[in-house]
Amino acid sequence: MRRWLTTLAVLMLSVGSVRAQDLVMWHDKGDDGVRMVERMAELYRAENPGVRVRSLSFPTEQWISRSIAALNTNTAPDLLFNDNSRIVLVQQTTRRLAPMDEAIAALPEADRRHLTASDIAAGSLDGRAYMVPFQRVITGWGVRRSWLEAAGERFPQNWEDTLRIARAFQAREGGGRVFGMAMQGGNAPSFLGAGVDLLVLGSGQPHALINEAAEVVIDRPEVARPTIEYVKLYATYRLVSPETVNHGFTDMYQLIEGGRAGMFRVGNWNVAKWDREPPAGDYVVGPYPGFGQGPGAMFVGSVRGMAVPAAGRNRDAAIRFARFVVSRGAQQASLDHMGGVVRADVDTSNVTPSLRPFLDENVRLQTDDFMASRYAWYPQLREAYYRELIAAVNRPPADWDAWIAATAVKMRAEVARLRRG
Repeated sequence: MRRWLTTLAVLMLSVGSVRAQDLVMWHDKGDDGVRMVERMAELYRAENPGVRVRSLSFPTEQWISRSIAALNTNTAPDLLFNDNSRIVLVQQTTRRLAPMDEAIAALPEADRRHLTASDIAAGSLDGRAYMVPFQRVITGWGVRRSWLEAAGERFPQNWEDTLRIARAFQAREGGGRVFGMAMQGGNAPSFLGAGVDLLVLGSGQPHALINEAAEVVIDRPEVARPTIEYVKLYATYRLVSPETVNHGFTDMYQLIEGGRAGMFRVGNWNVAKWDREPPAGDYVVGPYPGFGQGPGAMFVGSVRGMAVPAAGRNRDAAIRFARFVVSRGAQQASLDHMGGVVRADVDTSNVTPSLRPFLDENVRLQTDDFMASRYAWYPQLREAYYRELIAAVNRPPADWDAWIAATAVKMRAEVARLRRG
């Protein structure tokens, strides 16, 4: 009897061990994300027999609500994969993700050296990292190749080039039907995060609204100029559709894919589709226009990573897999299926011409300052700022310099109010 019980105990431990290596991941990256995880899991299983990793994809809002609910009830999956802003939001709401600082520090040097301080800060809150970063979501400036050739122009190097080319496009193709640029401005995240921030940070500035000390920077000349120029696209230059103030990204994509915009943002996530469907590769990608000498930078708008629930049943095994995704093989799978990596030593021989600029080591990258992870009240500040910018679109000021100075005064008062709580 004792021998039978011993055998049963060993079998139960064995079953528990197998179960402990059966990892489930939630994300919102669709079929591409599922295929990427499947490939990573194959590579991981080759070195860790018996470990299975599978993923489930949900629409973004559902991913957020399900993740929060599951963490709060200790029913979360083993791994959560998403953009840093969503990982931080989940942690702000639940406080139930495991700190990943030790896991990052324990990465092999060959892997760790590819992560920048900005990559790690992107998924941090209150000085602790809550994800292992492994994909940079990079945005560049795209221009229709055939339109450039027809206008006898080259890819713009600065803002003056950009305005001249946009006007030429609009005049040549027919004003009212096509537009020099496509933007989205339907709410604060669109107008600021997908507009003002792209021009300001894309020009090489580290902050677009406040800095690390919560000091308002919008009236500093190097920030004020791209900010004012962005608002003028709507208010006075009229180089975007008049409907842009109501546009989300779907509306913007319809203009781009419908051949009605000459210049537009291009993300490394867009290329896989846009190389085979309209605009079907008819675009050139490069840095954002500079507002001084030479070109600007590409913009790292978010960093994606792997997070692990603090109370996860398979926490240690999940952390080991989260560390694996920075390895060269896993990074190759990330590039092949989703176009984003943090490593520079992956095989790019099969990369399309449109994706190659995002991997060019000589292209300057400017990372978002991720102030929402530093100051919980930052989204409220952005809403207040957005209202001031939209007011200027609707009623363009006679003196733009005076307007930005007055807006900075208002934002400083708003920061003081928000900091008081």
